[in-house]
Amino acid sequence: MSNQPYPRKPKNVDRYGQERQIPSMATPRRPEPPKKGGFLGVVFTLGIFGGLVWLVMLIFNIGPYAVVTPVQTRTPQNQPFLVTETLAASENLFTTATTAGLTVTNPTATLIPSVSPTSTQTPTQEVLPYVLDGEPEPVPSSMIRPQLGCEWLVIAGQVWDLQGDPMIGLKLHLYGELNGLAIDQYALTGAEEAAAYGKSGYEFALEGLLVDSEATLFIQLVDADDVPLSLPYAIHTYEDCSRNLILVNFKQVR
Repeated sequence: MSNQPYPRKPKNVDRYGQERQIPSMATPRRPEPPKKGGFLGVVFTLGIFGGLVWLVMLIFNIGPYAVVTPVQTRTPQNQPFLVTETLAASENLFTTATTAGLTVTNPTATLIPSVSPTSTQTPTQEVLPYVLDGEPEPVPSSMIRPQLGCEWLVIAGQVWDLQGDPMIGLKLHLYGELNGLAIDQYALTGAEEAAAYGKSGYEFALEGLLVDSEATLFIQLVDADDVPLSLPYAIHTYEDCSRNLILVNFKQVR
């Protein structure tokens, strides 16, 4: 027999010579769950998202970064005006000028003036030397001219200067229409037949024309060349014997 010891089998080999699995004494580690970001993580994520949105708006001109093209409004100057004049044909005659509103159109824009160029021009009425002294006063002819009966229409009166003294030799023009008949007569102040009215008296006596009328008969002071010294004044007449004499007096104002 040999004195060499019998070889010992390794501990990890079984009796059949197969390698044996030696269980590990260590406890296997479980995979750790992902850590949560917490409040700071949420804030950081929102900041990144907001930055991306701001960058997109800035690049594409969206929202408050949109480019607004201003609209220019220009007020046209030196534009032509359309003027319509209306002339009144009786009793001195005012002129009204009306300017139409204007819209200007060009290939790029429509311009509408903010202030409508509409105006009304009222002419300054000229102050003539003589005006009525009071209102025309109807009375019966029998009170001053009894020889003129009820069939007469009488227009009469006086004219005074700046100091209230009678004016002699002034011409009065009576014109218009009564009962379809044209009237166009002249009389002088201080005439003998009008002495009953005063030193500067005048008189128009119209036989057979005692009719009702309103603003169809006018009286006016004129000079020797028929240049007006007063405005024309309308006279109302009445088909009434108690009002067949109309007193119309004038006074000088300049």
